[in-house]
Amino acid sequence: SIIIIGNKNYRKNVINLNYINNTKKKEKNKHLSREMYDKIQSEYNHFISSKDNSIGLTEFKRKLASTIGTTLSNIYEIIKTGLVEVYNYDLTKRIEFSSQVAWDKRTKKSVESNASKRESAKPFIELVIKEFRNPYNINSIDEIIHDFKLNRQSEIEGMTTICTTTFYSYVDKNKIDGFSKDELPVKSKRKSKNEEKEGKTPPKGISIENRPFSPDDRTEFGHWEGDTIVGSSKIENSGAVLTLVERKTRFQITIKCRDRKALTIVKAIKKIKQKYPELKDFQINQIFKSITFDNGVEFSKWEDIQKYLKTICYFAHPYSSYERGTNENGNKLLRKFLPKSCNINSYTENYLMQANELINTKIRKILGYKSSLELFNIELAKLTQAM
Repeated sequence: SIIIIGNKNYRKNVINLNYINNTKKKEKNKHLSREMYDKIQSEYNHFISSKDNSIGLTEFKRKLASTIGTTLSNIYEIIKTGLVEVYNYDLTKRIEFSSQVAWDKRTKKSVESNASKRESAKPFIELVIKEFRNPYNINSIDEIIHDFKLNRQSEIEGMTTICTTTFYSYVDKNKIDGFSKDELPVKSKRKSKNEEKEGKTPPKGISIENRPFSPDDRTEFGHWEGDTIVGSSKIENSGAVLTLVERKTRFQITIKCRDRKALTIVKAIKKIKQKYPELKDFQINQIFKSITFDNGVEFSKWEDIQKYLKTICYFAHPYSSYERGTNENGNKLLRKFLPKSCNINSYTENYLMQANELINTKIRKILGYKSSLELFNIELAKLTQAM
């Protein structure tokens, strides 16, 4: 025995065998499919969001492991790698499990090392780009990708998909043929806030400084921002559109006006229930608790607006459009359909309402990939229950 153990060749073989066994990594959770990861996401997020849990988190994970057919330690590891921070539509945050994130961490070492996935995902990438290039598209790349994955799964059935981060990584490295980052919105165009610049005249009515909530506070439904957009200055009587955006849900109301005179705007306000019949069953002051306007002359009859809507009108500081950022973003989306060079009076009411519907039904990252219309209807349902 001593002679055999002391044999150099034998010891060399043992060392080589140990080296092989110690360096070969066994992939964790290899038996779990992507469908099982989605099951974990559904069960875990439902448990976390539930207010009445009859069992503790550890016991829940133990039962989940049994259901999935894996060990408790695997469930702990999978959930740990897939936790992400998600914004609610009122800008508060919550922690959820993302099967996509957990699956990506398991299956790919890096974006660029998985060149084969870039090739297999080509049909999906081309579909996203086609949607993005649509002249009337108002969605970002991120929103398009999530819209396909959440709401239009039948259109991408059988396709290899990628996440937003991967898409932008491919673009940055010029890995997508025929598509460059020049097509994406240029972030550098954003203007910085100039809070020291003062207007020549004070606000027309109650200053935004007297508004009882901060600009970042979107917890209460019913606070709006208002503005008008106009057509080309080179066209006589090119018309205008009154826009009102609810701050919490980003739901937008648009009403076509023949001009931007103060009396015309008051008449447009009085058409709200006619244009939006879903609001007829509610007291108007339940929905319009306040409106923040800019200092345009068209809002000089603000007291009439207050009286009709039974609301409070506030006015932003002159040259401070950032104080109504929600409204400005809504106007930017509407400009996709009403360019600055247009004659608004040449467009029909039906065209304008369809454009506004597209804006209200688009899913938004900031709203947790829900639409403004969906969240607005939720708030109306709450008012119905309270009646």
